[in-house]
Order: sequence, then C-alpha cells, then structure tokens
Amino acid sequence: MSGQWGRGASLSPASGGGIAAAPGLAAGAIRWGRARGSLPGMSDAPTPSNRQRRTTASLTALRHLAHEAAEAGEPMREIARRLDLPWSTLTKWAREDGFRHKDIAARQAAAAKAQDEADHIRQQAELAARRTILRDEEDEEESDEPFTPRSQTDEEITLARARVGALLEAGYIPEAEQDMRAARRLTSLQSFAAPVRAATEAASQQMRQAQMNAALYRAALQVCACWEEGDTPPDHLPWVVSATFQKRLAITREVVLAVDPDDEGSDQELTELLLQLAAMGWFRNFHPLLRQAITTLTLQGYHALAEKVGGFLKAEQAALPTLIQWCHANGYGYHGEP
Repeated sequence: MSGQWGRGASLSPASGGGIAAAPGLAAGAIRWGRARGSLPGMSDAPTPSNRQRRTTASLTALRHLAHEAAEAGEPMREIARRLDLPWSTLTKWAREDGFRHKDIAARQAAAAKAQDEADHIRQQAELAARRTILRDEEDEEESDEPFTPRSQTDEEITLARARVGALLEAGYIPEAEQDMRAARRLTSLQSFAAPVRAATEAASQQMRQAQMNAALYRAALQVCACWEEGDTPPDHLPWVVSATFQKRLAITREVVLAVDPDDEGSDQELTELLLQLAAMGWFRNFHPLLRQAITTLTLQGYHALAEKVGGFLKAEQAALPTLIQWCHANGYGYHGEP
C-alpha cells in the first residue's frame, strides 16, 4: 500500500510510527474522546477530573435541613429547589426518614390525640387533689389545733405532684417529666424563700387581720350612723357600738324576711346587702324606717313582730345617749335621729 495508509507511512512524528495527527490538530490534542481546546463550544464541558461531588457530611447536613424544613411545613418542591437537591434524592430521604407530608400529618394527629388524653388525665388528677385539699382544710378548721391556710404555691405544688403521678400511672412518661420540671421550679423557689417566709408570713397575717378588723369596725359605725367619709376606724369596738350594731342588723333581718317571705337569699347574703345599704347611709334614717315598718307589719297581720319592733325602738332610744357620748368622745359624730 502507498500513500497515507501505506506500509511505509509513519506512525508518529517523533518515532516514525503510530497515527499521524489530523490536519489542523496538534499532536496529543485528542484525549477523552474529544479534541481538547480545538472543538468550538466544547471547552467548558466537565470532565471526571473536576466534577463536583458532595461529601458524606454535606449530604447528612442537607438531609437534616430537609427534614426540619418539611416538619416546619415547607413544600417539598421548594425544599428541593432551595437546597439544590435532585427530586429523586429528596423523595427517597423523605420516605426513609418519615418526613413526607402524610407522615408528618399522621404524627401530628397522633400527638394531638395524646395531648388531649394527657390533659384529661391532668384535669381528673387536679379534681381529685382539690377535693382532698378542701377536705383536709375543713378537717383542720373543725379541729382545736391552730389552722394555717394553705398557700397558693403549696396548692400548686400538690396539684403538680398529683398530675405527675396520674400521668406516670397512665404511661405518659414525657408528659409526666414535663409537669415534674414545672413542679421542681416551684419547689426550688419555695426553698429559696423559706428562710424569710416564716417572718413575712406572720407579718402578712397580722396585716390581713388588721384590714379585716378595720373593715368590720367601719361597717359597725356605719350601721350605728356614727360614720362619715374621711373617718378612721377605731382600734377596737366598745360594747355599746358592738351591741347596737348587732341588734340593728338582727331586727332589720326579721322585718325584711317578714315583709318579703319569698326572698330566697341566705342570711349571709342579706347581711352583706344591709352592710352595702349602711355604706350608702341607709341607717341614718333608721328610726323613721322602723316606724314605717311597724305600720306595714300591723296592716299585714304581723302584730307580734310589730310589737317587737316597737319595743326595740324604745330600748334603743334609752341606750342612744351612751352611744352618742362615745362618738363625741372618740372624734365621731352621730348622724342618725336623736
């Protein structure tokens, strides 16, 4: 053979053997099946030597991010676009790790059901604990021993312990641990305040008692028509004020119940109503109102009660100078009918 493919043709420029370079291509330009640097539009194509590959750590991190985004409600297509993940890879991870939308919805429904059941258990435990607390306090009130009311913190700790016990017995261990942590915070705070709690509790109890006494003394003076706005309650009630206070309330209750027998209010509610009327100055016109009541009772046939009210008026008018004298001696005025 002769010419380019003849027996005498050289194979390489250097050694004289091999394949001769194609016209326009430098020697050694053909590699990886293309003309390196010579074919138009092919110079930027990736090669196995510079192709980007993600490491195992990077894939693990992306898988975790995809899981978190799906749990937060982000659409899967958006996750794939944002993280630059092939759709097949993302769906494979979602199927294996359980963060497909239907998997997440099923877990949320199960969690909501478990939460409702746990809340019901908590409510039942609190109800039982409150009944126990109330029964214990009633027993303590009826006993002769000094009674100290349970503080709100003590009650909340007791309720938390009851909830933890009920949840643990029902098998709701994570929920029981959550309630236990809340109870421990309360007990920690309570222990921190314990060194000064006894002293402050005694002082607070004295203040509450003083406030209750002041309210009672003020109400007594209002019923006795010895009070006006700006007065200061006394430190104690003398017998003449206390007796007048109690007798006026008692006779008024009798008259009200006789005139309005259909009144279904309790004795305590009626007393509270009378004290509200006293604060409005109703007892300043007490004697004229009683005289009207005598007329009404007589017309309605309550002769015995009408006679009793008349006797009360006579007795009070006899004791009234002593009450007025005490008022003037202690800086109060008498604002009723002399």
